[in-house]
Amino acid sequence: MFKFSFQVESEEESTLSKDEKLEVPSQQSTENETRAEDTPVYPCEELCTDTVLAEPRSINPEVTSNFAPVPECSIAYLNHLALLEETFTDDIVTAELDHSDLVPNRYEGGLKVWECTFDLGQFLVSSEDLKAQLQGKKVLDLGCGAGVLGIEAILLGANTVHFQDYNKDVLEKTTMINYDLNCRSEDKNESDVPVAAVKFFSGDWGSFTENFDEKYDLILTSETIYSTQNYGKLLQLFDRKLEPDGIVYLAAKTYYFGVGGGVRLFEDALATDGRFQCQTVWKCDIGVKREILKITRK
Repeated sequence: MFKFSFQVESEEESTLSKDEKLEVPSQQSTENETRAEDTPVYPCEELCTDTVLAEPRSINPEVTSNFAPVPECSIAYLNHLALLEETFTDDIVTAELDHSDLVPNRYEGGLKVWECTFDLGQFLVSSEDLKAQLQGKKVLDLGCGAGVLGIEAILLGANTVHFQDYNKDVLEKTTMINYDLNCRSEDKNESDVPVAAVKFFSGDWGSFTENFDEKYDLILTSETIYSTQNYGKLLQLFDRKLEPDGIVYLAAKTYYFGVGGGVRLFEDALATDGRFQCQTVWKCDIGVKREILKITRK
């Protein structure tokens, strides 16, 4: 469940069904925007991959034939304050202690795997055409968090996969570890798993766009349009990073109540911007409504 920690229910939200309501941040949207404007941008950097194991591992082919959410589980060690403070930055510690999934422009929920990631993962693996599109391609997992979509792209035959997330801690302590576990090991048999060129980038989208000259055939991203104030950066990133015939697959909730964003507002931003066209290629109308957009250049 996409949830933040918000206690005041707006008049609009009070008319929603129980399944459609979300918990949202403890700060009002205007307060979030003020803080965002005053907060320095996280500079983007490419992370060292020395912690990644050197040899590819054997992968069971069945891994790529079925993609489904894992059962709910708790990470008990995060509740141990001393270890939490030793392991993560102050921003992530603050978010955990406040039981919040969002500290605007500091921590953007990267330690949780959100519902729309499972939607997009299932969508990719269930389509033979989409799996064919991934073969030999260069892919960006944007706002990667645990790196589920990028790892799936590797297992489905992508030639190059880059992982980007706002927080360096998320990449080093979650994404890279997941990559190690799923795509590399001490095994010497290189024929059982695709070997992809992999990079990891932390930091702000604007900084990533300006400081790294990379272009991608496909950009995979989920739950990244909840904040309308970042739409300009996101569209500029798409324009600078996408190959002329490239495709963006974006999975998101139709509305993010309490934080202002959603698919309809992002479609409006796309139309106003004028550089891209989009179509809805998947949707779920049960509970909290979710969609997947296919975005291409005009």
